[in-house]
Amino acid sequence: MCQWCSSLAFVGSRRDLDGEDYPREEKERGRDKRQRSALLVLGIALFAAAAFYFALIVATRVDRFFLPGNEINLPGLSSLPGVDSGQPEAGTIEDRINFLVMGLDRKVDEPKEDPSRTDTMFVVTVDPYSKTAGVFSIPRDLWVEIPDGQGGYFKQRINVAYEYGPLRSYPGGGPGLAKATIEHNFGIKIDYYVVLDFIGFMKLVDAVGGIDVNVKDVVWDPSYCNTTDCSDLKEVYFEPGLQHMDGEMALQYVRVRHGSDDLKRIERQQDVIRATVDAALSAQLLIPNRAVSIYNKFRDAVDTDVSAFKVPGLALLAHDIPPESITTISLASAVQGGYAGDAAVLFPVWDRIEVLKAQLFLDPQLRSEAAFVEVQNGTQTPGLATSLMNYLARQGLPEAHLTVGDATDGIYHEQTLIYDLAGKPHTVKKLAAWLGLPSSRVLEVRPDTTPSPLPTSTADIVVVLGADARIPETTVKVTATITPGGEATGVTSSTVAPRPSPDLTSEASPSPSPTGPTPPPPTPIPTPTGEPPLSPVPKPSPTPMPTPTREPPLSPVPKPSPSPMPTP
Repeated sequence: MCQWCSSLAFVGSRRDLDGEDYPREEKERGRDKRQRSALLVLGIALFAAAAFYFALIVATRVDRFFLPGNEINLPGLSSLPGVDSGQPEAGTIEDRINFLVMGLDRKVDEPKEDPSRTDTMFVVTVDPYSKTAGVFSIPRDLWVEIPDGQGGYFKQRINVAYEYGPLRSYPGGGPGLAKATIEHNFGIKIDYYVVLDFIGFMKLVDAVGGIDVNVKDVVWDPSYCNTTDCSDLKEVYFEPGLQHMDGEMALQYVRVRHGSDDLKRIERQQDVIRATVDAALSAQLLIPNRAVSIYNKFRDAVDTDVSAFKVPGLALLAHDIPPESITTISLASAVQGGYAGDAAVLFPVWDRIEVLKAQLFLDPQLRSEAAFVEVQNGTQTPGLATSLMNYLARQGLPEAHLTVGDATDGIYHEQTLIYDLAGKPHTVKKLAAWLGLPSSRVLEVRPDTTPSPLPTSTADIVVVLGADARIPETTVKVTATITPGGEATGVTSSTVAPRPSPDLTSEASPSPSPTGPTPPPPTPIPTPTGEPPLSPVPKPSPTPMPTPTREPPLSPVPKPSPSPMPTP
């Protein structure tokens, strides 16, 4: 037999002995190859899943940056670790977006490079989740502390902060110092700034097709001008009633100071803001693509640190906020006129400003429930209900919705109770949280579950203070004082708290209240003291809160005079 035939016979006999069609080595190599392929497919699948999960985490977090208030909502996936859980019903103060808007007092023929003072300044705060906003207008003559860039402060009108920024080489220039001044004095963190001069303002109003403003009072200036040499001097006059204004007319309307003060100008400015928002919504200018076009068109007329990447998201957010959800706050009731040297200025009454600021940042659910709250004193400690009312006002509850009185059941209360008489669950929950009370202290008054005894009141909610009541502390600033000669002694910072509740087992007189004179000692009988109900104070009002303030209210003071300060 030939050698080839012998070899073939040997291979054939080996296959017959193994009972297989292929050699064992080849079979094992095939098995290893299939195992490696399966592992490769599994690795690719795991990598794809990990990449998707990472992209999901990034997308649900970056969308807050580009689309505030309109974030991606993925039901069922928000519980995964690292994935944003979605939007709350309302944002906290930290969630809000705050813009500092400034209008420069720069004539149309002045170079843009020249430092300018601000003619208008207000903070716009936006809650991206509840789709609400607020406007906090600040008078240009407000006497405040301005950072000096060296760790200290100097006192001046707030409208010089923007001007002093470049002059003192402050980081960020004029906008940087203006933002720092707002944050230091008002405790409001500024996220972005927007600066308009006269020309930019007129262009903006013209871009929305003009605005319709309801003029409340006659506005007249016989010698109005927009140039440094007043070569454009003319008379401007606005009659009461609805008027359509182009950019030039709107600028005249907000700038006129003849026959009015800075606070009146702020009211007109707020009217123009609302009219501009209405016009922008009507013209569909807040649709993202159109907003970007407007942004690019007027980029040279507006100075801002809002990047072009954020404009579509912010425009979409602004489009979702109805005009009726915009709250405007004026400091008219929180300032006192006087003199700093020879300059007429407005001195801030900081405890009043804290109240107004709290109203600006008030929880939207509290605002919508608009509950009337009566605080009743069920102890023998005088002034306890008033102290809580002051605290609630500093949390932003409208003063017109707050009143105090004695417990109507005529008995001494060991425990503090909250009665919900009108179904205001969110307000009741907040009150309990502020007072540190468990849910068992909240009593819902319903026809089928009426607790006894029931306090008598026409309010929506009644808080009956018991011996365990503890009024939370708040931090406010001390009001600037004015000497009889007209010199301001400055604005100083201090921590002030509502009068703490005294030890109710002690017969000693309660400690003096920082919001008023020392109250009389309590009577030894365990019945509520005669704390008369206080009438709510209408808002706005130049008078202090309906309870005694920490110090006597400041009154406008004439130029230095040996005569005593006049009575308001």
